Amino acid sequence: MLTPSMSHAAAVPTKRPRVLIVEDHGPTRQAMSRLIRQAGADVVTARDGEEGLGYLLTQRFDVLLTDLRMPVMDGFELVHHCMKLPESHRPARVIAISGEYDAGVLQGQPVKFMPKPFDLHQLLDMIGGKPN
Repeated sequence: MLTPSMSHAAAVPTKRPRVLIVEDHGPTRQAMSRLIRQAGADVVTARDGEEGLGYLLTQRFDVLLTDLRMPVMDGFELVHHCMKLPESHRPARVIAISGEYDAGVLQGQPVKFMPKPFDLHQLLDMIGGKPN
């Protein structure tokens, strides 16, 4: 999970993961943001890939969590642009979520995939897990 680890009965300071959520559906974006914040992460949200790319260009994130089907710039294009970013601005983990596609659409990409509706515990494990 995203909780700080304990060592010798004293809290070990751990960096809160920074997560960028890119999701065009407002209620889903708000719910994911709230749940991931409650799990201990710092969260920034964007309504589409173009807004998300703007954040990626100006801030550093540990995780990019993006829907695939969105207006303006979809998640496929966002992932494509993300992979071209300098390593200093590329998130360690990229997670794509979709209710319309399956993992095969991202074959060959260093992207984890989660179908909608998603399991919250599995999503939190992916966010806190190993880099892609």
